[in-house]
Amino acid sequence: MRWSWVGWILVGGVALLMARPAAGQDAESCQMCHSEPSFFKNNPDSARLVVSEATLSGSVHGPAGLRCGMCHPGMATFPHPADAVPMECGACHAGVRDQYVESLHGYAVARGNPRAPTCVSCHGSHDVRSSRDPASPTHKVRLPSTCAACHGEAGLLTDQIVKLPQSFTDYAQSIHGMGTGRGIAAAASCADCHSVHDLLGAADPNSRINPRNVARTCGQCHPDIQLQYDQSIHGRALQAGVGDSPTCTDCHGEHHILSPRNPEAKTYGARLAHETCGRCHEDPMINAKYNMAGGVVESYSDSYHGWATRHDYARAATCVACHTAHLVLPKSDSASTVAIGNVVQTCQQCHPNADLTFAASYTHETASIARNPINRWIKRIYLIVIIGFIGGMVLHNLVIMNYYMMKRRREIETSQWVLRFDRSQVLQHLLLTLTFVALVITGFALRFPDAWWVGGLRQVGMTEPVRLNVHRFAAVGLIVASLWHAYYVLLTRRGKLEFRALWVSWRDLREFVGTLRYHTFRSDKKVKFGRYDYSQKAEYWALIWGTGIMAVTGLILWFPAATTRFLPAVTVSAAQTVHYYEAWLATLAILVWHFFFVIFHPEEYPMSWTWLTGKMSRESAKEHHPRWLEEEETQQGASPQTTVEAPEEERIGRH
Repeated sequence: MRWSWVGWILVGGVALLMARPAAGQDAESCQMCHSEPSFFKNNPDSARLVVSEATLSGSVHGPAGLRCGMCHPGMATFPHPADAVPMECGACHAGVRDQYVESLHGYAVARGNPRAPTCVSCHGSHDVRSSRDPASPTHKVRLPSTCAACHGEAGLLTDQIVKLPQSFTDYAQSIHGMGTGRGIAAAASCADCHSVHDLLGAADPNSRINPRNVARTCGQCHPDIQLQYDQSIHGRALQAGVGDSPTCTDCHGEHHILSPRNPEAKTYGARLAHETCGRCHEDPMINAKYNMAGGVVESYSDSYHGWATRHDYARAATCVACHTAHLVLPKSDSASTVAIGNVVQTCQQCHPNADLTFAASYTHETASIARNPINRWIKRIYLIVIIGFIGGMVLHNLVIMNYYMMKRRREIETSQWVLRFDRSQVLQHLLLTLTFVALVITGFALRFPDAWWVGGLRQVGMTEPVRLNVHRFAAVGLIVASLWHAYYVLLTRRGKLEFRALWVSWRDLREFVGTLRYHTFRSDKKVKFGRYDYSQKAEYWALIWGTGIMAVTGLILWFPAATTRFLPAVTVSAAQTVHYYEAWLATLAILVWHFFFVIFHPEEYPMSWTWLTGKMSRESAKEHHPRWLEEEETQQGASPQTTVEAPEEERIGRH
C-alpha cells in the first residue's frame, strides 16, 4: 500500500521525537509506532512488537508508572540501534534473578539451550500480571497450562537430547490437576511442589522434590499426613539416610496422583499389595540388604484377604487396613497397629469378636508356607498324597481306557471294514501330527517362558538353543509334509479323487443346516454325508490356509535380514504378530474341533483308530458316510460283505 504525504510526515515526526534523550522517552512516544499494527504487518515478530495502551494499563508495570526505557535501555533513538542492551528483568527483580540463575531453567539458559524458558516465557512480555490475577498465566489455576507449553504432550529435550517426562499429561489426569482444571485454587499446582523461581532438580538437597523433602512439600496441604509419615518407620529411615525408604511419591506417584478409590491408582485396594508395597517388600535385593522378611506380599495374596481384594471386594483387608496408610510402624514398636497390645483392636475393625488368639491365627509368618514349618510339612505330605493317589487314579483309568481302545481296534480288525485312508495318507497325517505338536510346544514355550510347564522342559534339557533347533526342525518337517501332500493330491490317482471329494459345494451348506436341525430335534431325517462332511472339509481347507501362513511367516522370522532386502521393515514385526495369533487359532481349532470329532465325540470315544490303521468299520461308514459307502458299493459292483480275511483287492475303498 502506498503511503500519503501525511503518513511520511507522521513517521518523520516520530523519528524526531524518539531522537530526544532517553530521559524524555515515555510510553506516548513509543506507542506512536508500537500501537499501530500496520507498521509491523510484514514483521514476523509483530505479536511482540505491537503494544496497545490497554495491554500496558492491564499489566503490573503500566499502573506503576514504569517507562519503556527502563526495560528497553538504548532504544530511545530511531532507528533503534542493532546492538542495544537486551531487556533485563533483574534490574528491578534482583532477588528473583538470583533465584532463577541457580534454578534448572537458569542452568539451561546458561548452557545455551534454546528451549529453556525465560521470564517472558512464563510471565509474558508487556502484559505482565500479578500471579493473584485470574487472567495471569502464572495464576495458580492457569499455571499448569503455562508449564505445559514445555512439559506437555510434545515432550521436552535437554541440551544433551535427554527426554524429560510429559509431566502435564499425568498431572492433568491426577486429582490435583482435575482440581485446578475446575478452577479450585486450593488444589496443588506446579509451583506448590516445585517452587516458583528457585526450581531445583530432585537430586539437589535443597529441592522441594528431593526425597528427603517431599513429605514436607506435601505437608503444605496435608500436614496431618506429614506428621504421621514423619513418625513412621519409612519417614524415620529416610531422615536417617536410608535412600531406599519410600516417600510420598513412591506410593502415590509424582504427577499422576489418583484417589485410592480410583481403580487406576497404585494405592487402590486390588493393586496396593503388588504394585505399591510389593515394590520394596518383594524385592529380594532390598530384603537382603536390610535383613527384612520376604514373602509378605505372597502370603497376603495367598489368603482370603488377597483373593477378595483381587475381586474388588471393598471390605476385604488390604495392607493399609492392618498397617495403616502413613503411620506404618514395625511390630516391635508399641505404637504399631500390629503390636501385641494393639493387634486385637486392629482385627476388630472387621472381626468384632476377635481376640488375641484369633489375631495370632493370621500373620505373615503363619500364612507363609516358606516360613511356617507346619504349613511346609502339610504341603509336602499333600504333594505326596496327590501324586500317589491321583497318579494311581490316572494309571487305573488309563488301563480301562486302553482296554476299550483295544476292544475297538479288534472289532474293526475282525469285522467287515472299508479302507478309509491308504498308507500314504496315514503317514502324511502322522508326520503332520508329530511336527504340529512339536511346533506348538516349542513355539509357546518361547512366548511363555515363565509358565510352569516351560520350566519343566528346561529342567529336562530344553534350553533355548535346543528349543530353537527343535522348532526349526519341526517347521522343516511340516513343510515336507505339505509338499508330500501336494504331490499326492496333484499327481496320484487316489490323491486326485480325494482332492475332488474335498471341494466345497452348496450341498455342504444344506447338509450343515440339516445336521443342526437333526441335532436340535427339529427334524427326524439324518443327513447322508459323502466321503467327507462339511466339518472335515472346513478343517482341511483351514489346515491348507493355516499351514501356508505359518510357513511364510515362519520363514520371514527365520531369515529376517534376507526378508528386509526386498520387503519393508514392518514386514518382520507383522509376520511375528500373524505367526503368534495364527498359532493360537490353529491350536484351539485342533483342541476344540478336531479332537471332538476323533476323540470326544460320543460315537468315537475313547478314540477313532482310523488315523493309525486307515480302516473304518462298515457300520461306522454306514452311520457317518452312507452316501460314500453307497458310491463305493456301486463302484465295486457288489455288496461289501468282505471281512478282514478277504483279499485286499476286494476290500471296499481300494483304488
